[in-house]
Amino acid sequence: MKKILIPTDFSSTAFNSSVYGLEFAKQTNAEKAILFNAFQAPINVSPDPMVPSIESFDFDTLRKASSDSLQIFKQNVINKVTGSLTVETLSECCTLVSDIDSIAKENEAGLIIMGITGSGTMSEIFIGSNSIQVSKHTDVPVLIVPANVTYKPITNILLVSDYINVSETIPYKEICKLLDATRAKLTVLHVDEEYLVEEPENDIIQKEILSSMFSGYNIEYFIATNSIFLDAVNEFIEMNKIDLVIAVPKKYGFPENILHQSVSKTMAFHTHIPLILIKPSPIQ
Repeated sequence: MKKILIPTDFSSTAFNSSVYGLEFAKQTNAEKAILFNAFQAPINVSPDPMVPSIESFDFDTLRKASSDSLQIFKQNVINKVTGSLTVETLSECCTLVSDIDSIAKENEAGLIIMGITGSGTMSEIFIGSNSIQVSKHTDVPVLIVPANVTYKPITNILLVSDYINVSETIPYKEICKLLDATRAKLTVLHVDEEYLVEEPENDIIQKEILSSMFSGYNIEYFIATNSIFLDAVNEFIEMNKIDLVIAVPKKYGFPENILHQSVSKTMAFHTHIPLILIKPSPIQ
């Protein structure tokens, strides 16, 4: 996590997530943070079929406009952050979502930090946010910063687990990197709809596997009982002063991918603290 990529579209949401990203980079002793702007040539659609729909643009001019805006943006962000940190800028003519993985890997970024916009059930299902789409198109962990969140040192990280095949689904190597960088405590939360007098044998086994994975780290386990998953998570976050939530995105087959709102996506829109999405590695 030595290099952190922070995409920006120069919006207020991006400004807030960039300030958060620089503070995070400082806490984790990152080598540098890269403020990145993906720009594209505007497309002018004409109703006249005889008129070309795409005008000719000077890409050098577009790149300069992006680069100049980044320099101003960078200075404004740095003015909000105390202490020294290496901050670079990067302008590329590309599509943010489809090209983010190659951009991140070319720049050896171990983490992408973005803000999130949009709310409401319909936008979440059919539109979502750029940050959600970015997380789907890269294997690099994506830290999503809700609007108006102010950075505070990360000391308590929450991992939400369903206790299903944790040895195959929990990206423990990336989580260990995060714990090493922040020196935070790890709390594991399992949400069950019904109150259980005795803990199921499977849960006990999965916890033992997790303990083996994170041997040497400060880790605690909790169970929350609530029929509404998000309410349980948010209540736990509030009561236990959680600073960052880890969610592991899972794939759903057709037609579930259309009808099912993934837990990680729902949490990204509705939790009020930063959420980091980390995909399981093909080979742990």
